[in-house]
Amino acid sequence: MKHKSKITVLSHAAAAQSALMRTAKWRGEVVEMDSLHTATKMGFIVTKPYGDNQSYDFIVDAGNRLWRVQVKSSIRAVDNGFRVNASHFRWAGKTKWAYTPEQIDILAAYIVPADVWYIVPVRAFTPSIQLTFFPRAKGYKGFYEQFREAWFLMACRRNGEPRAGIVTSPPCSYSPSSGTPCPSCPFRKK
Repeated sequence: MKHKSKITVLSHAAAAQSALMRTAKWRGEVVEMDSLHTATKMGFIVTKPYGDNQSYDFIVDAGNRLWRVQVKSSIRAVDNGFRVNASHFRWAGKTKWAYTPEQIDILAAYIVPADVWYIVPVRAFTPSIQLTFFPRAKGYKGFYEQFREAWFLMACRRNGEPRAGIVTSPPCSYSPSSGTPCPSCPFRKK
């Protein structure tokens, strides 16, 4: 499901002066609000924990499961790709630590200039601390492309039917009778 972004993309010089892009923290907060809005429009119930002491930014309630979601974003291409840090600092140190399945379930990465979300299960990237996305590469079939706009992963029918009213495009295609998972299912056996 494509949505109209509320984020304005500016040149590097303009971005430096823009209230929207003045700091990475500010951009992170704006992108977080956009992800909350996008998930809510699809029918998910979204809860934001008080403070910022958790490894996740919010919880998505699909009716059959709660998903801990960490939101990240990128505004500049490097070597034709957009890099997103899939890491955090622990105990006020300077070492980056990869997210683990004990901390988050989904990394929601927003590529601002391309207006594209990647909904990536933690098991698909851990123990990597940096992911690179190529949303502008025509015909590119890189590993993370299967997670482009994959909001349906949080409406997975594997654990029962999700809450009525959740609409994702495409919908989850898991078949309870045959056990056939979606093509991008994080539970798919390799």
